[in-house]
Amino acid sequence: MRPTRVLIVDDNRDAADLAVMVLSVEGHQAEAVYNGFDALQADRRFRPDVVLLDIGMPGMDGYQLAETLRREAPPPLLISLSGYADESARKRSRDAGCSSHLVKPVDIESMLRLVGAAPAREP
Repeated sequence: MRPTRVLIVDDNRDAADLAVMVLSVEGHQAEAVYNGFDALQADRRFRPDVVLLDIGMPGMDGYQLAETLRREAPPPLLISLSGYADESARKRSRDAGCSSHLVKPVDIESMLRLVGAAPAREP
């Protein structure tokens, strides 16, 4: 079984790099980028199974990124990361194509559980 490929997209470099370390220790193949535009390039090159994406990024925000990535065939599993916990933020994440909405600071066990259950995007 190959490791789950995870792309972390967050303009907070420390948070993104920490997520890469945690996921790598757990046996996943993880990579970080720090804005939505770089995420689109990484998606084409890396073909992640899962994208953990920050909602509040300058330029292309997480909602716009999710809407773009969900059009891929097949799309990666999209999980939003946000400081907003209210139902309207969760609904907006779902509407953009995210299957889950994790609130910052992210519960590591919840993140690992979602990543571990993700289907492979490609064989």
